[in-house]
Amino acid sequence: VLCGMMEEGVRQEIAWGHYVIGDEVPGLNRNMITDYIRYLGNLRWTSLGYAPLYPGYENEPDSMGWVSQYADANMVKTDFFEARSTAYAKSTALVDDL
Repeated sequence: VLCGMMEEGVRQEIAWGHYVIGDEVPGLNRNMITDYIRYLGNLRWTSLGYAPLYPGYENEPDSMGWVSQYADANMVKTDFFEARSTAYAKSTALVDDL
């Protein structure tokens, strides 16, 4: 059941990526979208302890390495014109013993 749910999720993400981006973005095509989403599906699935669903998609596609720069929430990003950090600061919660 879980495997089928994951495969359906990957199918829907691929369909959405094709609908939104298609072949309209220079340097990005449907095959690249499909490859990257299958890689992400494998990444999520194997993190749960299962064998890859899509053999051959265990590593991030070379053509999509640039996506990681934007997907990593812990990277510090700066505004081009102001050159100051726009990353959210991480804080810890204080627990009051009262």
